[in-house]
Amino acid sequence: MKRTLWNITLASVVTLVSYLALHAIWGALLSGLNVPALRLLIIAWMTTVAFGFFLLCISKIRKGIGEDEVISDYKDGTYHSFTEDLRLILKRDFRTFLCIASIVFSCFFLNTFDLLVFKKKTISFPTFFFAPMCLFDALVNIPFVGYLLSALLDCLTYMLFLLFYRRKKYNHWMKNN
Repeated sequence: MKRTLWNITLASVVTLVSYLALHAIWGALLSGLNVPALRLLIIAWMTTVAFGFFLLCISKIRKGIGEDEVISDYKDGTYHSFTEDLRLILKRDFRTFLCIASIVFSCFFLNTFDLLVFKKKTISFPTFFFAPMCLFDALVNIPFVGYLLSALLDCLTYMLFLLFYRRKKYNHWMKNN
């Protein structure tokens, strides 16, 4: 679990740095939008996609773990169904999904505590470094729903990237064997 938390933290920090680095570009591209909610939705979605991609790169691609998992799952040479692949992903990465949800809801509780005590959101270590994972809270008037949406979309985006990665690795492995 410690490794999973480290991977998620590193992916969130890389996403935060890339967000800050690309903020001027994203701002210039989206400056023509007159609807602030739509602009915020697009930025939140782009940041969620970047987080899912960086998490995949850090947790699976960087050390070749994902390739080993695909080979061990499909060593009999037959591709399982889409639902079977989703089950395998859920089984292998349940800790990651649980950790993402725990971090997002921890940020929710910290921000709610700040609102109750200080009457405003303050910047603390967890809420700053994990901010890319919680951007959808600003889109919804009910904070819990926004954080729930953030947790779901973070997990689903990572799962989608993982599904594409596994399928690509399976095709590559079958072509070479």
